[in-house]
Amino acid sequence: MRLVSIYNQEELRKHGLLVKPETLRIWKCKGKFVKDGLFVKLGHRLLIDLDALERILKREQQKMVELGKRMHRAGQGKAG
Repeated sequence: MRLVSIYNQEELRKHGLLVKPETLRIWKCKGKFVKDGLFVKLGHRLLIDLDALERILKREQQKMVELGKRMHRAGQGKAG
């Protein structure tokens, strides 16, 4: 488990997360990616688990690839 504070924007950017701490707090409050284990509360600090972030990004990337394949197949069906 690799943890980074949501307020350490330099470290977050280094790992590809280009959002503000305010956005991350909103995600946490709304439950976005909470069940994926993205957020960890240690003491009174809100942290991000970078390992969970990598899993989420891979999953979301796979979803986009599948969506692109479906759209491509749908476009070929209309052309033919």
